[in-house]
Amino acid sequence: MSDNDMTLSPAKIRVIFADDEKPARDKLAHQLSLMTDVEVVGFATTGKEAVALINLEEPDLVLLDIQMPEISGMELLSLLNYKPLIIFTTAYDQYAIQAFEQSSTDYLLKPFPLGRLKDAIDKAKKQLFNALQTEESRLTKKNQNTDNVNLQSTECIQRLVSKQGERMIILKPNEILFIKSSQGNCLAWDGESNHYLSEKLDVLEQGLSQSAFVRIHRSYLINIDKVKEIQRWFNGKLMVIMNDQAKTELSTSRAGADKLKQLLGL
Repeated sequence: MSDNDMTLSPAKIRVIFADDEKPARDKLAHQLSLMTDVEVVGFATTGKEAVALINLEEPDLVLLDIQMPEISGMELLSLLNYKPLIIFTTAYDQYAIQAFEQSSTDYLLKPFPLGRLKDAIDKAKKQLFNALQTEESRLTKKNQNTDNVNLQSTECIQRLVSKQGERMIILKPNEILFIKSSQGNCLAWDGESNHYLSEKLDVLEQGLSQSAFVRIHRSYLINIDKVKEIQRWFNGKLMVIMNDQAKTELSTSRAGADKLKQLLGL
């Protein structure tokens, strides 16, 4: 594995586990504590708790007991807004086929030893690593295509034009706090008003790269000179607070957080 490949792999895999039996939770918590490449970000005791916690924390992996009160491990998967990797844990082997039909990473039959748990988590890490490589390749190709198609328009944007009926508002990049993409449209916020822009966010990102703008999320391009404060947020993300009267809060993606940290030397 090359050095470049290593940079794609997360240092720790973020894990949530869910089990309604305290002895099982205590044993699993102890086993996970022995693994230096695992960060436990929470646990749940019911299916309902698990749904809320997974949607909030967006972990890489969930160790999920199948038989739980209120909502079973199988049933809760359809209630998730965020889809992590799943390793099912259960004392009953009759669920194995159903578990793999749900595209789970692995199926652990209780009681399972530390070595078996580690093998399952290593399998999950490999899946995450492959997914990161695929996404990196996709973004590279996307950026190359954007450069080729819009080379002239993305050389360096000196001013932006917002058409509003019969009016055309001329905006300078240093007047804009951030640009938001919503339902295919781009809106530039100057601290008082939103201004519609006809360009796509990918094109604006390239053209404004020399004007202190940075892409922190697939939906947000911010002017780094207009940032008032940055706070740590959930799931390795950052919360960016803009320097406008409303102190607008914008959450980064994980990739956007890494980009922002590198840019600011954090």
